[in-house]
Amino acid sequence: KSPLHSKFAYKCSDKLQFIGVFMDLLKIVFLSLGSIIVLFILTKLMGNREMSQLSMFDYVVSITIGSIAAEMSTSLENNFLEPVIAMVVYGIVATAISYFTCKSIKIRRIVSGRGKILYDNGKLYRKNLIKSKLDLNEFLMQCRINGYFNLADIQTAILETNGRISFLPVSREKACYSR
Repeated sequence: KSPLHSKFAYKCSDKLQFIGVFMDLLKIVFLSLGSIIVLFILTKLMGNREMSQLSMFDYVVSITIGSIAAEMSTSLENNFLEPVIAMVVYGIVATAISYFTCKSIKIRRIVSGRGKILYDNGKLYRKNLIKSKLDLNEFLMQCRINGYFNLADIQTAILETNGRISFLPVSREKACYSR
């Protein structure tokens, strides 16, 4: 082999390697765009809700679908359809569970849980604080954030299923009964 032939083969090899890298990057761009489109469609089908309104199940499903989309966009193998099917399955299951939780109280309690009474009529329910992974300081901070600087101003405090605390103030009006 001549030295000229070796130089030519080396230059062709570099060009082919550059084209291969460019094609891989182009594939990532198109897969990313595809995953964004699928995520957009699934989000529209599953419904728009704020993060504070998501149940724990919805949050986990959203994270999983996002993880699958990220894997799909960076995967250099020729398996575009498999991650799309997985995201669609997660979207269908999440939508079905959302539908059934609207129709059935039992299913709603299983999926979303129940609110917990943290404070009622001057009594602090420490076991519910522990179950809710709240300490007394966090509870008192939430009271202050919501404008209650004195516990005597609170009738009931309930930890809702979305993680927020609802406060029922003490009624200032006493019932009057005439004789």
